Amino acid sequence: MTLQELYKTAVQDANRGQYAEAIRKLVLILTHEIDASDKANICAMLGAAYLTVGDNEHGVRRLEEALAVAPNNAAVWSNLSEGLRRLGRLNEAVGASRKAVALNPDYAVAHNNMGITLKEQGNINDAIASYRKALALHPQYVTAHNNMGLALNQIGEFDDAIVSYLKALTLKPDYAEAHNNMGLALKDQGNLVDSIASYRKALALKPDYAEAHNNMGLALQDKGKLDDAVTSYRKALALKPDLAEAHNNMGLALKDQGNLVDAIFSYRKALTLKPNYDEAHYNLGFLLFQTNQYEKSFEHFKFSNFKDSKHYLLKILYIQNKKSIFFEQLEYFISQGEVHAVTGSLGCRSALRYGITKPNLFCKDPLNYVLSTDLSKQYDFDNIFVKTAQSILTENKVPQKRQKLLENGHQTYGNLFLSEKELTKTIQKIIRLEIEKYRLHYKHSNEGFLIKWPAKYSLYGWLINMKSGGKLRPHMHESGWVSGSIYINIPSNLKPEHGNIVVCIEEERIVGEKNNNKISIDVVTGKMCLFPASLLHYTIPFESEEERIVLAFDIIPEN
Repeated sequence: MTLQELYKTAVQDANRGQYAEAIRKLVLILTHEIDASDKANICAMLGAAYLTVGDNEHGVRRLEEALAVAPNNAAVWSNLSEGLRRLGRLNEAVGASRKAVALNPDYAVAHNNMGITLKEQGNINDAIASYRKALALHPQYVTAHNNMGLALNQIGEFDDAIVSYLKALTLKPDYAEAHNNMGLALKDQGNLVDSIASYRKALALKPDYAEAHNNMGLALQDKGKLDDAVTSYRKALALKPDLAEAHNNMGLALKDQGNLVDAIFSYRKALTLKPNYDEAHYNLGFLLFQTNQYEKSFEHFKFSNFKDSKHYLLKILYIQNKKSIFFEQLEYFISQGEVHAVTGSLGCRSALRYGITKPNLFCKDPLNYVLSTDLSKQYDFDNIFVKTAQSILTENKVPQKRQKLLENGHQTYGNLFLSEKELTKTIQKIIRLEIEKYRLHYKHSNEGFLIKWPAKYSLYGWLINMKSGGKLRPHMHESGWVSGSIYINIPSNLKPEHGNIVVCIEEERIVGEKNNNKISIDVVTGKMCLFPASLLHYTIPFESEEERIVLAFDIIPEN
């Protein structure tokens, strides 16, 4: 077989997807003496074939050989940028993409590749600009529509992201990745039902799609369907045992099922596969913290920047009474100008405990910002709140879970405002309206949590029902900004203060009853209480044949 015939069959192999055979023949051709232009073409084709089979090192090497001979080939520069990106050489990848579009400004593929690399660099706005250029040149470019959706979703533009995915799916209805990504956007939008439907479409098209099984698990978990979520994670891991995200998510579901031993195993497996996995360190640290294993918990929070990891480090130092190190860490947060409920809470608590006052950037006098409102005088409380809560609880729309701080009572699982978005739509609108009234009520305050009020926030809510003797021990909500409670049903004829909510600076076991600052709030059906999330709060036990039902919620700042 002549070299020309060998080349021709190699092209045919590549077109049929038989890349291993194509690579073998192209490598064989390069062992012969061929002219420079032919060598450049063979190396370019060989480099692209290597990238297709995932051999990025050899792919980049061959593409660089092609460019050394023929440096003005935009397609080769674009392929090189893809290979460099896969190798994590992002700056070089951007440079290669720039070279490609400089040689051929109308090359849509190069603009798309540029966008992918810029997004990985965290340069989302420029990535979106690159995708726009690709789509202006090639409006039917399915992959670019999908990539645009991913970028828009990352910056919270969920509606626009969904539009991009719809465009991709109009052009290619069997595009499993776009269905999966549509599911992600719908979940982030709070539309769990349609999100799950999108994952089902992705999996119908591509049953071995491990990432879609994992994402399905997350959506099912948000719906409170823990058994189904675990099943989805197991399917993901059967297909892809090294998918660290699925191990981490499995840990979350197992923890919520009460299976702490297996949850710890899942988190550790995720960290074995991905040692710098921030979220898995946080989740394992949080589980250990909840079981009072503070030293072990500290080690995981120390390696994580996910969510409130660093604030849990501060809490552990305070719990362990490591006064000197605690104040060093607190002063560091203050020096960074951070406004956060945990640092605000611990600033107030440490002032009581140690007699040392530090600047409090969140709220130095949180007890001055406790506000009660009678919702029953403003709204149809029975139809809007009582009947909705009864429907959720009596029809078991949301699973209930035990909460270690709660005695003789239960709490609904997850975020009620997400899992029952439609059912609670009116309640959420009222809460947001009352929160705005709260903010305006204190508009002349100089406290940090009011001055630095989050531009965007989400609501996280849950129902708590208690029977006679029920109580909730002192705690705060670390991720919150303002916490609140709406009293759906408070038993009548209670003894004075029984069933009251108490907001306080510190637990009395630490500073004593006389030294603690607190407010006991008389609660009745229809009342709503709002207070800074930095305050501890607890419930005084009560005796009654009636259940006590409360809708609790937090304002969660969106970064």
